[in-house]
Amino acid sequence: MVSTRYRPKDLKLARRHIVKAAHRVADQEMVIRKLLRKGRPSGPAYALLSRLYDDQRRKLDRLKLIEAMVEVEAQSSMDVPSNPGTSAPPFAIVHNSGISRPDRQSATPCSADVWRPYLV
Repeated sequence: MVSTRYRPKDLKLARRHIVKAAHRVADQEMVIRKLLRKGRPSGPAYALLSRLYDDQRRKLDRLKLIEAMVEVEAQSSMDVPSNPGTSAPPFAIVHNSGISRPDRQSATPCSADVWRPYLV
């Protein structure tokens, strides 16, 4: 089995894919309702809807896997501090709903004047 490392960016992308899949399913369900109202054959539309359901289920399973892996990585990184003598700022996930850390610190763990890029 291949070990894959997931990041919060992957989780965000997977959530976007789920939303798009749900929109596709809803659109196809509307098409089927329109076809049924008009009395037209809807066999191919139902076949497409079935494939869309399968695709949505696979994407949801992948989202659950990524959520679990990101959660496990976050817990393991919080369990083992890198330097027990210093205290790091708390991690927070900022959602699109506008909820963020109450102290409004920058997203980087260190200020810009302390940060130095790595030289290779």
